[in-house]
Amino acid sequence: MFRHFATFVVRRRLWILLAILAMTVFLGLQIRNLKIVINPNTMLPAHHENVIGTNLAESLFGSKHVIVIGVGAANGGTIYQPDVLSAVRRLSERIGAVPGVKRHTMMSLAADKAKSIQADGEDLKVERMFSGALDEAELAAVRQKVRKNPIYAGTLVSRDETVASVSVAIDAGAGGFRAIVDGVDKIIAEESGPAVVMRASGTPVFFAAVERYAQRMGILFPLALILIGIIHYEAFRTMQGLLLPLVTALLAVVWGLGIMGAAKVPMDAFNATTPILILAVAAGHAVQILKRYYEEHHRLARSEAGGSAAQLNDRAIVESLSKVAPVMLTAGLVAVAGFFSLVTFDIATIRTFGIFTGLGILSALLIELTFIPALRSYLPAPRVAPAAANGARLWDRLADAVGVLIVKRRAVILLGFLAVVVGAAVCMPHVNRENSTKTYFGDGVKVRQDDRYLNARLAGTNTVYVVFQGKHKDQMKDPAVLAVIEDAQRHIERMPQVGKTLSIVDFLKKMNQSMNGGAASVHALPSTAELVSQYLLFYSMSGDPTDFDAYLDYDARNACLVIWTRSDSSKYAQKIVQDIRDYLGPRLPRDVTIQVGGSVPQSSALSEVLVEGKIKNVAQMILAVFVAGAIIFRSLVAGLYLIIPLLVTVMVNFGMMGLTGIPLNTPNSVSSAMAIGIGADYAIYLLYRIREELDKTSDFTLALQETLRTAGKAVIYVATAIAGGYAVLMLSFDFYVHIWFGMLIVLSMVVSAVSALVLIPCLLSMWPPAFLKGRARRAGLRSAGAACLAIAMAAGVAGAVAPAEARAEEVNAAELAEKSYQATRVDSSVSEATFTMVNASGQERVRQTFGATKLQANGVDNRRVIRFRSPSDVRNTSTLVLENTGKSDEIWVYLPGLKKVRRLASNNTKSSFVGTDLSYGDLVGYRTADWNHKWLRKEDVQGVPCHVVESTPRTPEIAADSGYSKRVNWIARDNSVALRTEFYDANGNLLKTADNAEVRQVDAKHGKWQAMAVSVKNHQTGHKTLIKLTRFEAKGNVADDYFTTRYMEKEE
Repeated sequence: MFRHFATFVVRRRLWILLAILAMTVFLGLQIRNLKIVINPNTMLPAHHENVIGTNLAESLFGSKHVIVIGVGAANGGTIYQPDVLSAVRRLSERIGAVPGVKRHTMMSLAADKAKSIQADGEDLKVERMFSGALDEAELAAVRQKVRKNPIYAGTLVSRDETVASVSVAIDAGAGGFRAIVDGVDKIIAEESGPAVVMRASGTPVFFAAVERYAQRMGILFPLALILIGIIHYEAFRTMQGLLLPLVTALLAVVWGLGIMGAAKVPMDAFNATTPILILAVAAGHAVQILKRYYEEHHRLARSEAGGSAAQLNDRAIVESLSKVAPVMLTAGLVAVAGFFSLVTFDIATIRTFGIFTGLGILSALLIELTFIPALRSYLPAPRVAPAAANGARLWDRLADAVGVLIVKRRAVILLGFLAVVVGAAVCMPHVNRENSTKTYFGDGVKVRQDDRYLNARLAGTNTVYVVFQGKHKDQMKDPAVLAVIEDAQRHIERMPQVGKTLSIVDFLKKMNQSMNGGAASVHALPSTAELVSQYLLFYSMSGDPTDFDAYLDYDARNACLVIWTRSDSSKYAQKIVQDIRDYLGPRLPRDVTIQVGGSVPQSSALSEVLVEGKIKNVAQMILAVFVAGAIIFRSLVAGLYLIIPLLVTVMVNFGMMGLTGIPLNTPNSVSSAMAIGIGADYAIYLLYRIREELDKTSDFTLALQETLRTAGKAVIYVATAIAGGYAVLMLSFDFYVHIWFGMLIVLSMVVSAVSALVLIPCLLSMWPPAFLKGRARRAGLRSAGAACLAIAMAAGVAGAVAPAEARAEEVNAAELAEKSYQATRVDSSVSEATFTMVNASGQERVRQTFGATKLQANGVDNRRVIRFRSPSDVRNTSTLVLENTGKSDEIWVYLPGLKKVRRLASNNTKSSFVGTDLSYGDLVGYRTADWNHKWLRKEDVQGVPCHVVESTPRTPEIAADSGYSKRVNWIARDNSVALRTEFYDANGNLLKTADNAEVRQVDAKHGKWQAMAVSVKNHQTGHKTLIKLTRFEAKGNVADDYFTTRYMEKEE
């Protein structure tokens, strides 16, 4: 069969070369789609409970991968300096605009979510930590707010007050971390200066560094190419012997990477070494072909008198290919099957490595069986040297000596191997099962230095999330459940390496203290679930609807306890996670369960799965090699002979890890798979050749010596090529992923080759198996069975809107804005409404209200009262807003749980209106004179012709007060109602869109209109608010009594 194939290749050499060239060009073009990306989702065991907990925490509370930036004064002083706090403000504004950053998770002293909660007499004062000019008075105020809110100690400000933190979650996804972190680093570099120093850390920073260091392959790959070329030159001492294997190997690399590019599969730090592997394997097999070609050419040249040099060349190609193809195909497909077996891993990045390495080796086999003989037939035949000139080289003499030694000293050799195996077995239990990403880098690398600095001053740069899950809505408002969360916090805070814990408990205790005069004795949880609900509603009247999204979901069915730690060790993670589960297990109330996740538990999940997975994978690969060997040689004994050197290699591999402390982590986990997948080749080549030689002679020693001179020499060349190629990885200083990988693969190749060349012959000489007595050509024909087996495994793996243009016209934009402002402004009104708030996860919160409004005597300032009628836990909670031109507005709140009216001290213009996505300013409207207006175009909205008007604040004070850099209104041409408004944040990014629908005329005499349905979408948080007015009456006889605290205290 193979002789016919070889003859076909030689006869159709031109077409074959053209086909190979065309495919190479096609796949080469696909390489442009390749990127080096770290996608954490592909590195995690998806079914592990810690990963499930992490994904749950992200889906409910938004945080998973957090960047922590420390900002401090260059002079070593406190952060309460204008330069430092100004830098914090600019960082908070600019980093939020980086693509991939979850802006709504931003936490810093300058972030909207960071609020100071404190008592002001009988009032509750909720305000941002700082705003406006950073003069001495403001700096002192910031210091006082920080010290009165210990919630933020260690997270927003270090306990020694020398470092301020800016932290934000990112959404890396399939795009990886580097692009996001590079954008953040660029801002940090621009904002750092002589007075301010900044450092960044966190999981994303380390993953981005892995992506960055993995690109060293662009330098290491050419070095590997040169080293392998040198080895090949030594093998053949000809330029053809140097160049042909390298050209073949490069084509195989192009094919392998092209397949990845065509599949749109990114490379990561762990499969970035695939090019070197394909290069080394392809070059090694090319050496086997060329080695056999030179043997056959020399044999034919001496034995045949007739024929031209070209004919002799072609016959040598056919003879060599027909003999080496079966064994090469068998060995290659066994290796492919071994790599494909990695699909059983529960970690996607390892599955990807196995699949595409296997496909790369398949490509190499196809190229070597076609391209090499086709091109070889065009090249000049090698010069035939006289027999005398072909005396035994050093290796030939060494092979003879080794052959004699194996036969005469086999017992000593076996004892030596046994000693090595026993030593490895002793070291194996000491393997360090550690998956800390930080240990991928040397201590002197900047990311390690910055991480140590921040962990020494802040609460930590690593996170653990404990998600408390209830079966019922509002279960997390139950004081009994909250008490368990608080108890868990105190227990966890006593654990080593834990810097801080935060939960909704901390904020509720602070609110309760502030609502009761600020005494330390009342820094405790509210006594009832209803009071918890009312506190949260009360807070929402001056806070943002997403302020507590990191700690409590919308239904209050789930709560998150956030733990900041200073270690990302997987062994530490296993201990802390188990401790948390053991402690909370017997203490959880009925119908409450927990899930634990975060960056730290994820590393624990990896370690647990890798250990179990490696045992399973090694056993599976060895079984695959055993089955393949038994089929190829039709002997179970042959299968045993194939796996013995593999077992030795695996044990030595793990023993070396235990001896040297090289950790068993994600990148190192594939080394044993590679050792088995490649090491099996050596045993197969050796058994095939020794069987062939025994067909010629019955003298085992002579057969062994000839095998070592031929196949043995080729095995050495292959092993040294792979070892040499991977040895260059050890030049990747300070990046241990490459260094560890290089060390382990070099060791594996050496042990595999020595085991195949010494241990197997030694065993064969002691216990000669029957399968060696069959004809080699029959075994060669049966290699088709191995091909079918590997192809079957491969088959299993495979299963595995442009804006419209308008002509400018003369339109007075200010007049349009004023008409719109007046169109919905009534003297007084009463209404009933249903508010539906929907968070980014689709959870809803529904509230029904009664409201009344009335202009004050000055005709400018408004009065507005809202009474909540449902749900039951906030029923009769009321809020009264009194606008005061030129000074702070008054907000009064009645809490039924306290039976008290309390004043909320806040500038309410940009505060959330009763927890919706509208601010009080949005609801009341913005005075036309405070803004500059520009007409943009005409455009239809909801089928209604509109003028589109852009409004920008006239002064920085107006911008700060409103929270917007601009508003864009679609003003209906018929009634001047703004049917749509886009709001842009301080950085000029689209913040939210409000749509008004079902517009009705409510006062025909004065031409007043009202939208009965309002929809507001916050584009940065994903939060939505739907307001449906079921009743609205514009009437002039609304009683003043509605706007008093007496009315608020009258419960319905």
